[in-house]
Amino acid sequence: MKRSHSLVLALIGFMALGLGSGSKTPPENATVQELRNETWLLEVLHYVFDWYVDERDIPAVAKSGQVLFWVRELNPKLDEGDHSRFGEVVLPQFSLRIKVKNADYTVPELGVKIKTGEFKVVSVESFERGEHGRKGFTEVRADYAKIRERLFRTRNQTSFPDASLLERMRLALWEEIGKDYEDRHEKPPQGVQTAYLASFSPVANEAWVFWETGRMIIRFASDIDLDNPAVWEHEKLAVTDYHIDRHVVVTLDEVGGSNEFMTRNEAGRALFNCVVLGKKVEVQFGAPGAAPR
Repeated sequence: MKRSHSLVLALIGFMALGLGSGSKTPPENATVQELRNETWLLEVLHYVFDWYVDERDIPAVAKSGQVLFWVRELNPKLDEGDHSRFGEVVLPQFSLRIKVKNADYTVPELGVKIKTGEFKVVSVESFERGEHGRKGFTEVRADYAKIRERLFRTRNQTSFPDASLLERMRLALWEEIGKDYEDRHEKPPQGVQTAYLASFSPVANEAWVFWETGRMIIRFASDIDLDNPAVWEHEKLAVTDYHIDRHVVVTLDEVGGSNEFMTRNEAGRALFNCVVLGKKVEVQFGAPGAAPR
């Protein structure tokens, strides 16, 4: 079942959850108004619950009875002709800082217009408790009990690509795991390879895949929506792969905080989202017209 972004659901979400009832109301521009949209914030929260929130943070939030969101616009220096907008959502109770982007620019050499139409998660970072102040932010408060009920009710809802996008993803996966394979492994893969695709989030242009036969977790990311044909025709996907036997550690402190590794906890989340909640796909090596570059 796909999670909807319709106006009806937005109004239902507003009435049912009461988001904004405890919100501060300083002067707001259009960007801040979008960032504090209750339906969108709940999708962001759903995303970070799936991928980042630690269960040990929940008791304190449950006791407070509220979930706090701090939102603000960011204004980085942009190239000429780039009209993208940026923002930040802080979840102070979970010590998470989320950077978001609404892409709106043109790639002149390709004649391609890149535009998402809504804010998407770019990065999620943790920070030390008490390190982040709320000055300059607009605060939105939500009732924890109602959010808990919603998260529980929708915990198994998934959203997967249609047949054409799934085929593009299959070929992209095939190209990635076949590329430079002999440099990284003893033998090239043969025959049908089994992989699992995690559910897509409406607030993140990324796809997580667990390649079972190769014991590898792979993240595909783009600046624009993955179902936009420009991604596959012009845009270069950012690909990061983690081999379970070589790139998973208990803590990043073991490797000096290197982003070439993922923690055991992160790997566990990825495997749960890909294998338990995800979709099984098969990749046939040697498929005509799909040789790795």
